[in-house]
Amino acid sequence: MNKLKIVIAYDGSHFRGWQIQPGEKTVQDSLELAIKKITHAKIKVHGSGRTDTGVHALGQVAHFEIPLDSRMTAQEWQRAINVNLPPTIRVLSAELVPTDFHARFSAKSKTYRYDINTSQILSPHEFLKVWHHPKNLDVSMLKRACDLYVGTYDFASFAVNRGDGKEINTERTIFSVKVRSEQNTLTMSFNGNGFLYKMVRLLVGAAVRVAEGKEEINWIEGMLQNPGQSKCQHCAKPDGLYLVEVRY
Repeated sequence: MNKLKIVIAYDGSHFRGWQIQPGEKTVQDSLELAIKKITHAKIKVHGSGRTDTGVHALGQVAHFEIPLDSRMTAQEWQRAINVNLPPTIRVLSAELVPTDFHARFSAKSKTYRYDINTSQILSPHEFLKVWHHPKNLDVSMLKRACDLYVGTYDFASFAVNRGDGKEINTERTIFSVKVRSEQNTLTMSFNGNGFLYKMVRLLVGAAVRVAEGKEEINWIEGMLQNPGQSKCQHCAKPDGLYLVEVRY
């Protein structure tokens, strides 16, 4: 069978995350239902990773196997899937890929962005799209905290167990963390070779605690130097998190 790689954007506030869950509206389920309307067959869609409830995507990547008798081009697949999707999900691009391509296992890096709005009054247009945090944050301390994350570490203190009983390697490499401040918006961009469950939200939550003056910078250093001995309990809201790009 041929494989089709698709790049997807979605508004996560309308879904219970990426992965199919019985009785819940999810992104994966919506895509598979759209494809079933085209093929009249159940075809599994494989994503680059599982975004949580409320987390958005600007460039999620997925793949699925095209039936052998299909004569549709990649662009025709893109149009056909979009016609059958809710308006809160769109396939931005589609291309045929080699049979050994896998959206998850072939990925070399991912970029996530986290947006914080610090204004006293949040525009209704940004509701569920940012973390509304109308308190003073020391941007220089936020940057210092984020600089600590760059490198290869065991991030066990910044991960949540999914509860599926699987043992996982908690070592990851973060290539860069960029912090940008513009008017009432703070944006943090994380680029790394992979991220653990809720890892970005926990990294953001810890950095914000330092920027608020509620924790010292060595609190984060201690969790990086002694992974898993203590856990970060401050998980940022899902609203401000976006999967921006997956590179192969």
